[in-house]
Amino acid sequence: MSGDQMSKIYGLTGGIASGKTTVLDVFAENGCRIYNADEIAREVVKIGTPGLDQIVASFGDDILMSDGTLNRKNLSQIVFSDKKELKKLTDITAPLIRKRILQIVEEVHALNDGLIYIFEIPLLFETNYQPYFDAVISIFVQPEIQLSRLMKRNNIDEQTAKNQIDSQMPMEEKKKLADFVIDNSGDLAELKSEIKTLLKNL
Repeated sequence: MSGDQMSKIYGLTGGIASGKTTVLDVFAENGCRIYNADEIAREVVKIGTPGLDQIVASFGDDILMSDGTLNRKNLSQIVFSDKKELKKLTDITAPLIRKRILQIVEEVHALNDGLIYIFEIPLLFETNYQPYFDAVISIFVQPEIQLSRLMKRNNIDEQTAKNQIDSQMPMEEKKKLADFVIDNSGDLAELKSEIKTLLKNL
């Protein structure tokens, strides 16, 4: 590829159990480079990072393992039972995650390698990341398929699954806000051909 082709980076989002992992795998098979926000969230609290230091300063040494790494289980028990504590954690990590994501977007745009980069961010619209990407792709699945996939995947009953889905921005809403939509209600073969077609338009 010639060096003067702008690299493009697209934000990808979708509801819970919309098949994000599968979609990312198909993009990767088609030569796209993949990033995801969960990895970044882990990266900004590794040993020796200001992120981890701030968390320890706020929550104490009890949230560390004996090797000095973050004890996610202990931390999540604290923050998920108390909204104030969760906000405290988010106030530390969210700016660090955003800074790192914007850094990556900038680095990609500077590459000019003509490749397509896909950045998966679960709460992309909720945290207002759309201005930073060349465009946003949202994964859509029919609500009844989403429900049954989630119940099966997490081994939970229908009401619990519904509550988890209802706690998120509705997929219809994400669909309206997105520049491109991937419908992942069908099988893998349908998904693959849909993504191939989409890549021609990116």
